[in-house]
Amino acid sequence: MEEEKKIVEATENTAVEAKAEEAPAPAAAPVQEEPQENKIVNGKYSDYTDHDLQSEILKYEKKAARRTMMVATALFVIAGIFLVAAIIIVPPVVRTLNQVQTTLEEATALVSKAETTLDNVDNSLTGMNEMIADVDTVLTDNTDAMEEAITKISNIDVDTLNQSIEDLNKVVGSMGRLFGA
Repeated sequence: MEEEKKIVEATENTAVEAKAEEAPAPAAAPVQEEPQENKIVNGKYSDYTDHDLQSEILKYEKKAARRTMMVATALFVIAGIFLVAAIIIVPPVVRTLNQVQTTLEEATALVSKAETTLDNVDNSLTGMNEMIADVDTVLTDNTDAMEEAITKISNIDVDTLNQSIEDLNKVVGSMGRLFGA
């Protein structure tokens, strides 16, 4: 910013000097001035020649051009780094994302299969509950029938049964003798 002010002042001072030169000068022998080395000090431009001012502007422009070139080079290097990074990083990232998508699809399929399996297990458990209820009914019926059978067996008079078997043996033996056995 300060350098721009210097440049503006230099151009204004050059315009003032140009007007002063246009004014008729007393006729005197032209004296050739010695070339001045960079005499611009403390921002006062009125005492300096156009050559000095132009050389300062040229120096400033060269510095600005160098800075611009360094910035452009730095930007190209940074762009190159980003390009190389993109070439190196993007394909693995894309592959990883594709693997993640495949994994998610497989997980979704597994969840669907798990839901189907849970439905089947639920249906099996319902069937098993019904079967257990049926078994309970069968056991209750069989228990009643067994109690009844046990009651009937316990009501059998074994002594009378044994007496009947002996009597039957005697009758069969008599009949066997009768028929010649």
